[in-house]
Amino acid sequence: MSFTRLHRSTAAALGSLVLAGGAVGIMAATSAHADTIGTLKMNPATGTDTSGMDFTTSAMCPAEATHVIVSVTGSGFPEEGMNLVGNASKEIYPAADAGFRVPLTQTMRDYAKDAGFDELEGRYEFTVTCRLAFGETTYGDFKGSVWFTTNTTYQDTDPAAGTPTPTPTNTTTPSGTPTPTTDPTDTGEPTDTSEPTDTGEPTDTGEPTDTTGGDTTGGDTTDGGSEGISTQVDGGASGDDGGSLAATGADAGWLAAVAAALVAAGTVAVRQARRRGLLSFSDSSND
Repeated sequence: MSFTRLHRSTAAALGSLVLAGGAVGIMAATSAHADTIGTLKMNPATGTDTSGMDFTTSAMCPAEATHVIVSVTGSGFPEEGMNLVGNASKEIYPAADAGFRVPLTQTMRDYAKDAGFDELEGRYEFTVTCRLAFGETTYGDFKGSVWFTTNTTYQDTDPAAGTPTPTPTNTTTPSGTPTPTTDPTDTGEPTDTSEPTDTGEPTDTGEPTDTTGGDTTGGDTTDGGSEGISTQVDGGASGDDGGSLAATGADAGWLAAVAAALVAAGTVAVRQARRRGLLSFSDSSND
């Protein structure tokens, strides 16, 4: 069976109870209420004065309770409240979520007319009371409210409360600013293990000996250039300054051989020239 059909059948059954009780039963004051044991969820959450409404309780009635009754308080209704749904067995209400669903038999406009007023305004609180079929004994109330912001429209939140502030998702409390650790201890300047030992100027081993007979790049032999010979004077033969020839750095034997060869070549050249008549020597005594 669908909820719509169940809703209608339940409303019809409750309507019969109301008719049986008569108008006096509708306007009768509610029975003494017990402590609040839960809440009511309004359906629809927003609507009009002619909307069909029902409530879902947040839990089931205690096992001792056998019946349920619904009442309302607010502007226009009696101060002690007015019964909206007569005393009925809790077994006729369908389970919903963790509790059960209770439909109203009429609209808020109908209940206002029954109470004798036309203007719906402000907060209206609904109470579902768990009780016995007879007597004044109750076992707890479920409560919920709607607010009529106009004569014809309502909502299930208090308009005076405004938009609720969202709760931050991060609720971790900072543990405070961490204490900085002390700077590392300065152990002082590094110890100077002394300057490196100066072993003195490097020893001058003297000029390298030229075994090639001089710098061959010192002059062009074809242009009459001279032999590249060192002119450094290291001292005389006897060891005193300026007393001997400068050391040439060339091998004396090799120089003597070269000189002899040059003299021999010159002699041969002169003889050949004289034979050919290319060269003649005049007698100086005839001059």
